[in-house]
Amino acid sequence: MKFGKLADISRVNFSLPPDHPASLAWLEKKSSSISPKVFIGSARWGERDLIGKIYPPKTPAKEYLLHYSRHFSTIELNSTHYQLPSVAQVNQWAEKADDEFSFCPKMPQSISHQADFGEGIYATEQLIPALRAFGSQLGLPFLQLPPTFHPQKGKSLFSYLEKWPQDIPLAIEFRHPDWFSQHRIRDRAFQLLEELNISPVITDTAGRRDVIHMRLTNSRVMVRFVGNRLHHTDYLRIDTWVQRLKKWLALGLQEVYFIVHQPEEALCVDLAIYLVRQLNQECGLRLSAPQPLSIGQQQELF
Repeated sequence: MKFGKLADISRVNFSLPPDHPASLAWLEKKSSSISPKVFIGSARWGERDLIGKIYPPKTPAKEYLLHYSRHFSTIELNSTHYQLPSVAQVNQWAEKADDEFSFCPKMPQSISHQADFGEGIYATEQLIPALRAFGSQLGLPFLQLPPTFHPQKGKSLFSYLEKWPQDIPLAIEFRHPDWFSQHRIRDRAFQLLEELNISPVITDTAGRRDVIHMRLTNSRVMVRFVGNRLHHTDYLRIDTWVQRLKKWLALGLQEVYFIVHQPEEALCVDLAIYLVRQLNQECGLRLSAPQPLSIGQQQELF
């Protein structure tokens, strides 16, 4: 992921900001005794560097998703960003994945990158049946706004969100700096998300520390974590996130979708293993971690 990528991270302050006061107030008000769900994933199941890492040698492409879903519990589904998925396509994905696996589709550009949010081509009306076709495997779809989408366009955004079906979860990722630098705008935007029961996306990336807003608006959150090839700071940052999630889960957060990004997909496996181990240890969870192939299995590649 190129958003916020830096060639030199030596001077980056990777500490997390404090919680937004409204987040804590919301959690304390909505605390629940229901056991939380934490999903760990990455962004791509079709990368060949996963063969010999978690995919058995000679795995055909048509079986990648099956094997991926045995190691991760969710995925940031980027293919839906470039083309509206059909119900038939969703059914194929759902059938190939483990029953407990969840998909987090990225909203199509025909919606997220259009001034009218795809109203002219009825894009949302085409998308909704496909999202419903995921059934229990639907995780947290998210609308990633382009970096050029500034707050002056906010009225059209929230008019669109007001029409979003209440039975389908949704998260929003803001990228334009003015959503964060102008506190009055930021607070109003997140207040509206709370009223509409729409989740935030928190993106932790080296070159855009402003987007780590730490504002929760309902019982779900998506964290998009952009690592730096397993640099030692990746692990330190994960430790910090685990402590923050421990706090939020204890206060009543119900669903976490933690998406790991690395320049090479195989590196996501290593960081996910560490993340799961720390979450289980610190938060008392019982998450399953990816299980890399043994050395003997890896050698079958040659």
